[in-house]
This record gives sequence, structure tokens and C-alpha cells, in this order.
Amino acid sequence: MAEEKNQKTNKNSEEELNKTVEESTVDDDFLKDELEELQQAEDEAKEAQADFAPLLNKIKELESQLQEKDEIAKNSQINYLHLKADFDILQRQTQQKIDNAERDAEIKVVKELLPFVENLRKSLLNLTEEQQSSSLWEWIRMMYDNFIKSLEKLHIKPIEALGLEPDAQFHEPVSVQAVEDENLKWKIIQEFQQGFVYEKDDEVIVISPSRVIVWS
Repeated sequence: MAEEKNQKTNKNSEEELNKTVEESTVDDDFLKDELEELQQAEDEAKEAQADFAPLLNKIKELESQLQEKDEIAKNSQINYLHLKADFDILQRQTQQKIDNAERDAEIKVVKELLPFVENLRKSLLNLTEEQQSSSLWEWIRMMYDNFIKSLEKLHIKPIEALGLEPDAQFHEPVSVQAVEDENLKWKIIQEFQQGFVYEKDDEVIVISPSRVIVWS
């Protein structure tokens, strides 16, 4: 009876062992299949990577070219702004030189005319009462006034002097006369020669100073 029981136990153990071996074999086959599928997936990934490698390289090349073009465009824009600034400066300087040349030419012509204008002024001052009522006086006065108006159109005007204190920039004293009235001391009482000045915007150029007589 005991022997029969041992045989039965051994048979059960053998069946369990066979079952365990079979299950182990199934697990090994499954693991093998999984490994094969993983290897296949890895191979496919490598093939795909190999297929995409030229495309990725091309993308990198295009990105590099784009960055290079952006740098060129940026530098070109900076160079353009510098060139434009230099051109604007040159244009202003050129225009200033043209304006100065025109101004200097006008002043040069005016200087040639000033002695004639001064003669007209002195003629008006030296006319007698009888002459002042004549047509000659009217003609001289009209000619002098027209000259002054023409000069004003060129931004040139007479320098104010009478009753003012001498200004070294505009007045040149040629004589000093004594005066008892303290209110008139160091004031201009007479223009020996009328002066003219060019004034435009903030620019002031003395063409000829007024030659004056001052009370002291």
C-alpha cells in the first residue's frame, strides 16, 4: 500500500515536472519571438534612420544657408544705413557749400555797389532846403530807397547806429567829440559812413562796419 502511494506520488511529481518543462519551453519560445520582433524593429529603425539621414543633412545645410543669408541681410541693412547717413551728411555739406558760394557771390557784388549807395546817402544829407524840394532830390531819394529795398531782399540791411552805444562788432569810431550832456555820453551822434550787415537765420556777417562819430 505504501509502495502504491509512493508510485502515485512519483507519477504526480513527474507530471508536474513535465508541465513545468512545457511551460518553460512555451516561455522561451515567446521570449524568442519577442526578441526577434525587437531586433526586427531595431533593424527597421536603423533603415529608416539611414533613409532620413540625407534629408536631415539637407535640412541642416538649408538652415545653415538661411542663417548665413540672414547675417548677410543684416550686414547689408547696417551698411545701407551707414551709407545713407554718409550720403545725407555729404548732401547737406554740398548744399551748404552751394548756399555759401551764392551768399559770398552776392556779398562780393554788394561790396562793389556800397560806395555808390553811400554817395547817394551823402548826397541826400548834403542837399539844401531848396534842392530837397526839387525833382532831383526826389530822384536821388527814390534811387537810394530802391537800392536799400533790393539789398533787403538779399538779407542785407543797414547797421543801426545813431543814438546807440558803439558796438565793436558793428561800429568803428573814427572821431570822438566832447559833450556836456551826460545822457549823450558815449553815444553815436553821426554816421561818417553807413555800414551794412548780412543776416539770415542765425548767421550774421558784417559786410562793412559803420564808421561813426561818438560823443564823450
